[in-house]
Amino acid sequence: MARLIPSFIDERAPPGERDVFAMLASGPDGWTALHSLDLTPWNRGLRTEIDFVVLVPDSGVLCLEIKSHEFISFEDDQWIPRTIKRSPFKQAADGRHALFRHLREIAPHFHKIPVVHCCIFTHSYFDLSPNLSVPPREFMDARAFRTFVDGESFCADLRRRMRSCIDAEDTLKPLMRPLDRDQIESIINLCLPVQRNRPHAREQIERREHDIERILRIQQKPILQLSMSNARVLIEGAAGTGKTLIAVEIARRAAERGRRTGLIFFNQLVADSIRESIQKDVLAPPNLVVGRAIRVMAEMTGLAIPGAPSTQYWDQVLPEQLEERLTDPELRIAAQFDFLVVDEAQDLIARPNLWGCLMQFLNGGMSSGSYCLLGDFENQVLGERAVMNTVLASILDAGRPATYQLSENCRNYKIVGESAIRLSGFGKSVYSGYMRTGGGLQNYDIFFYADGREQESQVAQWIKEFRSQGYRPEEITILSFCSPEHSAAANLAAKGLKLRPAWQHAKNSVLYTSVQAFKGLENKVIILTDIVLGEPHFHRHLFYTGMTRASESVRVCCDQRSQQTLATWLTQ
Repeated sequence: MARLIPSFIDERAPPGERDVFAMLASGPDGWTALHSLDLTPWNRGLRTEIDFVVLVPDSGVLCLEIKSHEFISFEDDQWIPRTIKRSPFKQAADGRHALFRHLREIAPHFHKIPVVHCCIFTHSYFDLSPNLSVPPREFMDARAFRTFVDGESFCADLRRRMRSCIDAEDTLKPLMRPLDRDQIESIINLCLPVQRNRPHAREQIERREHDIERILRIQQKPILQLSMSNARVLIEGAAGTGKTLIAVEIARRAAERGRRTGLIFFNQLVADSIRESIQKDVLAPPNLVVGRAIRVMAEMTGLAIPGAPSTQYWDQVLPEQLEERLTDPELRIAAQFDFLVVDEAQDLIARPNLWGCLMQFLNGGMSSGSYCLLGDFENQVLGERAVMNTVLASILDAGRPATYQLSENCRNYKIVGESAIRLSGFGKSVYSGYMRTGGGLQNYDIFFYADGREQESQVAQWIKEFRSQGYRPEEITILSFCSPEHSAAANLAAKGLKLRPAWQHAKNSVLYTSVQAFKGLENKVIILTDIVLGEPHFHRHLFYTGMTRASESVRVCCDQRSQQTLATWLTQ
């Protein structure tokens, strides 16, 4: 008996896959078949699935693509039925090459193991006309498949096809000796992270879902159900209302239900943080693609972003390059998502060219695709507000998404949240309430400095005080109102204080960056620096974005000449 992983097949699996599963189950001892691998993480985030990876000890690795349709044809450059979006033969070849490339990268000692592929139409007759790309050894239709009376004869035919493929390709060589048990186990362990069907993980997934629902407040829980019941959802909420936590959970649940899902961010730091967190989770579904919008689109289309791109590159050159690449129908289908979750969506919507490109990566587009957009469309818009409002209106008109408003702050103490609102000049109540109780004057303070040296001295003193209170260095972040390289933190780092730029992800160090770059993230202690009212780069609403990053305490360093103005803002 062959070994199958998992040991049983879901009854919802296509009938052809169930038939092949049964045939392989009664195959020779020593054979191992892994069912349902999604190689998305291994192939630039592109849609890449393998129905079965069969490890044949005396021959190599066979990748099987199974189609269960009763009737399949190819007419006028179109596959019939229309649900077949990509060539099954190309799907099988792409899966094989992606698997081989990854095995070669992470386990170079496997580079001599031959990896081949075969496409099987279990229920449909298909006449393969003479061609240069698909030899008969790589294809089996229902006429051939139905001739096998048992798994032994089926597996014998697969072995014959494998050896024929190996003999026909100059780049492949027969195995010098059969794969031993350790080699097979090693390949299995390499493949397990991208196995879509992992029944043993169900209990852990359900436990995590229970924990998430316990953490979420009453007003946030309905969003999970809303996203399950509606194809298109738009969630609006101010900073600290839990949008990112909700976005991650919605994306996970969609991916765990088999949908190819993109979890997209505008900000690089938050995208890196969430992706790193998800990659550490052994239960992370392989069909969940996480990243910054620009990077995800560029990687999937094979574009290299230059080292120091200009504004014109982002606004015009990159969108044009993406448009050109997406004219390839095969690439477009492989790159598209079934479901898209966009956090801090207002920053992408405010850039119509990039937003239009992103919508091409969504199956069905803006009007009929499935998505969940989360953003603060009122208080945290870093682009042109008028442009964002126009695009947002078109989204609401074209897709008519279900909408939901988050209003309770679940991150900040009230003293921090209300001070941020006053300093930002919103002139209205942003939150209906605060989830966190407590907090007082010790959680918020402003210092007015006479010159740069005095500011740096105060920042160093604050870091020392928080460290003496038990805070770890990585729990303190310095956010500047100017560019990081010209900030007080950069000067302190140059003088030997253990500070590191946030993008270095250094442990045991206080990190620093700009307020804009840290948008979407949070930390226990936030220190705001380099605040000079009236300078060209000064934007009053940055107080709101910066201060609401703090889950505990905020410290503000402001130029002494601005003291009277800030005092007026706070008392208005």
